[in-house]
Order: sequence, then structure tokens, then C-alpha cells
Amino acid sequence: MDDEILSSPTEYNYAPLQGLHSVRLLTLHPAASYGTPIHISLREVSLDVSVEFAALSYTWTTEGGDCSLSKQVECDGAIIKITANCEAALRRIRQVEKSFDFWIDAICINQSDDDEKSLQVPQMRQIYKKALWVALWIGEASCTLDEETSRPINDLGMEFLDKFAIELQGSKDSGQNPRDGTLYQEVVKERIAFWGHGVAAFSPSVRGLWEILHRPWWTRLWAVQEVSLAQSAVLLCGSQSVTFDKVEMIIDGLVRNHPGKSDDEHEFCANFVCSTFCHFVMRDFVKRTQLQSDYTSRNVGPGQKALMILDNTRNLCATDPRDKIYGIQGFFGDPQSDPENIFPAPDYRKTVADVYGDVARKIIIKTKTLDVLSTCYSCVATEPDLPSWAPSWNHTPLEYYSVAGFKAANDSYAVYEESGDDQTLKLKGKRVDVVKHVPEFPDTLEYNRLECTRLWRQWTDLAFFLQSYPTGESITDVLLHTLCWDNNAAWKRLAPGEYRKKFETWLKILQSSNPLEEVAKDLYEDEMAFSYTHRAEFLLWGRCLSTTVNLHLALVPISASADDQIVVLSGGKLPFVLRATGSTFKIIGPCYVHGIMDGEAFPREEAVEDLEWFTLS
Repeated sequence: MDDEILSSPTEYNYAPLQGLHSVRLLTLHPAASYGTPIHISLREVSLDVSVEFAALSYTWTTEGGDCSLSKQVECDGAIIKITANCEAALRRIRQVEKSFDFWIDAICINQSDDDEKSLQVPQMRQIYKKALWVALWIGEASCTLDEETSRPINDLGMEFLDKFAIELQGSKDSGQNPRDGTLYQEVVKERIAFWGHGVAAFSPSVRGLWEILHRPWWTRLWAVQEVSLAQSAVLLCGSQSVTFDKVEMIIDGLVRNHPGKSDDEHEFCANFVCSTFCHFVMRDFVKRTQLQSDYTSRNVGPGQKALMILDNTRNLCATDPRDKIYGIQGFFGDPQSDPENIFPAPDYRKTVADVYGDVARKIIIKTKTLDVLSTCYSCVATEPDLPSWAPSWNHTPLEYYSVAGFKAANDSYAVYEESGDDQTLKLKGKRVDVVKHVPEFPDTLEYNRLECTRLWRQWTDLAFFLQSYPTGESITDVLLHTLCWDNNAAWKRLAPGEYRKKFETWLKILQSSNPLEEVAKDLYEDEMAFSYTHRAEFLLWGRCLSTTVNLHLALVPISASADDQIVVLSGGKLPFVLRATGSTFKIIGPCYVHGIMDGEAFPREEAVEDLEWFTLS
């Protein structure tokens, strides 16, 4: 019976929803055993009335990558095809003795009707807010077993999660440093070995926790609003469960800057929970806005909330690229009553380029800054017809620094003018430099230790070819700041002297006459050099060190070329590399140019009328 596929003669025929705020609820009927075939019923209800139900948050795809509609459930005498992971979730949440109502997107929305999907997406805010509880299904336990106990590694992880949360709560209640906890130390003690050996460096319980916190569910965009809006949430993995507030306790305990926490420990902890951090931040944000009705208006300006959420969810995945916009609208109220809701109504007939371009333009107009452009990189903009000034929200950004710490255009506002064309954007700015020399970059590059070391050697040779620097600083100091984008592991501007000794050790190893393989090994294993190595490695991805006509060092996108313009646009915190294409310019990407990041090339008294118009396409 476990693998039985129902053989109903007809597929379920969805009747159109009648009410403006109507949704379908799924009644999951009870079963005596896990393998009993799944029977459900669907009914239409209005969200305007009180109704009790739960909601499911899950991925359509299994751990093995199967997202095909390979399973089916019986619904009112017909069948509905679903994915294997959806079926597994239904079996786990199904009760033995009584029916219960759930909302599950794959079943409650007619997935073959784009018009219905466009109307149902705005309802998801109310669905997840009104649900009594939300089941966060991250999948069945993995086949990986602990050698000593022969138990699934995920089961050990769920148990460790529960105990670790209790330890952290105890430290908080007693006012003790969480770093003194036994389980905290078990998590962080192998942090250096982890960078070289991966999860194999961990104990079985910590490895299990890692796998729980890096399941594919955490990468799903829709999951963020589903858990953030939930009154109560429970994390489910196989037969194990834990309340989500315990997950929050662990994330908070690892990312906080506790007394005595080193840079490498901070960076390791951030990496350990990186897949979960967006969910933690957004759930906390929702709690704060619920407790303080004016929290948003007091803490962020118009359009900033939209940009903050887009940035926070940037690394998450959505099958449809347009859902990177539509999938976060649950954090906003109705556009008529919520001035922060600057988004277009969901419309799956629009192209990705139209949706992304519309949002970018509205954010610039609302915020009067160009922060949204800081994630525009030509090398990752692969959506057809996407303008260079519209971020490709469906791709991982190259940022590993905080934009907020810089003031390339001082405190100026964006100067914007309608171009009469949806594909172009007119902004004012100032040409400040020109890219002169960009070292050859391999067409294909594996960012392994050896190749990173090879690039750093090439770049330092280029830097020390300069005899002096326009700011009067030593080339060594300029390199220190440039290769890490002047940001530390906490994404803050470097304090005077920060990283200096680590960088000097790093540079000494890099410039030694030892073979490249030995240098690479030392850079990554020397305790003093490692922190800078790891920081610089993050900033190396997708970038290249270049020199400029004005003898600056510039960390530019790998797609930059000689003669590209370095421009500071009014309202921008970073300089940009622009390339002339006829009468318009393409944004190649933001850059770090030591000596102009704090407004040195864009005086405060610069008159707007003296700035140049740039038409970006």
C-alpha cells in the first residue's frame, strides 16, 4: 500500500473561485497508517470570515531533485497530481482519528490557471497570518546514518537543535556568555578545519544540525513570508519536529557578537546559519511591526522597506523569476493603504524584464538614492532584455560588504528624469576616472585555493608597479583596504589598524619565493593569515583588480575593460563602471576605488546643473 498510486478515471476539475477574498481549503481525512492512500476534499471559503485551518510550507522538489507530478491524491472522487515531497508532507501531517483543514498552494490553487494564480498570490499574506499554525516541512530524514548509532544524521541534528536552544535560553536567562556553553563550543571548535574539510570536520550531531539548517526548503523564496507571517510555526523533518522559536534561538545565539568572539568565529557562525538568516531577520521584522505600528515609518524611508526585503531575499530561489518580486508581497498591505507597497500587482503575463525594471525605477524614485543599482552586474544579468540598470533579482549578488558605509556621492540625492522609454533610465553624475589596465582573466575559472592564490599574486604585482598613490598612502595600505572592499567580516568599514598584522602576514606569504601550491596551503592554513585570506576570497569572486588613468587601484567587475568610465552618480554610495554604447551607457557594475569612496571626487558643493546626464540602457 505504501507505493500505491490511486487510479481514478478523471482528473479533478477546479471550479472558478467566486468571492474576491475566496480561497480553497483542503480537508485532509484521517488514516490509521502512514501508507494508507491520501483522501482529501476541497471547499471554497472567504478570508473575510473566521475559519480554522493550518498551512503547509514546503518545497515542490525532493532532496534528490525530483519535482515531477509523480504522485496523486484522491479528491472528491477525482485525482490531483502532486509532487513526491508534497505527498510525503501530507502523510506526515495527517492525523489518525480526525480530519483537519489545510491550505497547500499546489492543491488549493489551480496551477494551470495564470489568472487565478495572479489573484491568489495577494491573498497569501492573509492566509499565513490567519492560519492557526504553519507546518514547515523540510523533507524526510536523509539516508546518511551515524556510524555509531545507525540513526539518520538528521534525527541527531533535530535532537541537538532542541538541546542547544535550551542551553542558549539558559545562558540568556542567567546572564552568562553563550560562548561558555558546552554545545556552543561543540559547534564552533572545528571552525578552522571546516573551511578545508567541510562538514566532515563536525561531530555527528553538529553535522546533523548543519544539514537541517541547509535543507533546500531554506532556499525557497516563498518560505520566507510563510514562516515570517505565521502565528505559530513547527519545523518538521521526517518523524521529528521542533518549534520554530527554538530555531530562532539558535540563529540569534550564533550570529550575535558575544564578548570574546573572534573575527574567524564570527564569520564561521554567520556561514553556519547563512541559509536561515533571512527567515530569522524577516520574522523578527514582522514581529516588530506588529508590536509597533509605526516601526517601519520610524526606521526606514519610503521605498527602503521594499529594497531591504529584496536584498534580504536575493539569494533565495523561485522557479518563476517573477516570483522574486511577487513572492515577497505578503510583507506589504494593500497598495491603496500601504505607501510602502510600491510593487506592481502580480501579473504572470508580464515579462521578467518588465517586472524587474518597473520595480528598480520605482525604488529609485521613492528612495531618491541609487542603492538599488549596487547589485547590478553585467556578468550576472542573464534575463532576456533586462536593462543594465535593473538588478537581476533571480541571481546571486556579488556583494560581500555593506553599501551603507560608503558615500561616494556624499549626501546627494538621485537626480532622475523621465526618458520616455521603459528600457532606459536618465540620471545625473560625474566622470571621475577611466579604467586603464585590467589583467587578463581566464574564460573559465574555478575559485579554488590555487587559482585564488594565482590571481592575488598577479594583482599584487600590478599594484606594486605603481610607484605612489594619489592619497599619499602606501601601496601596501591601499591593497589591504581594496582587496577586502574596506569591510571586515561583520560587513563594517575597517577601523584604523584593523587587519594590518593579518594582512602583513598574508602578503609576506603571498610574495615568498615558495612554489604556488605551498603558498596557497600556507595562506589558508596559517592562523594569522587565514582571516584575511577568507575575507579577500569572498570579494575576489566576479571581480578583478585594475589600475586607472588617475593611478588609482580599482576593484572592478570581471566584465570591465580598458577605457570604461568610472562614474559617481548623484545619490550613489558607490562609484560605477559604465561603458558607452552609442548614445547610452551600460552599467558594468559598482567598483571600489580607494580614495574616492567617501566623496573625495564629488564635492558637496557640486552644483546639480554642472553634472552630466547619463542615459542608461
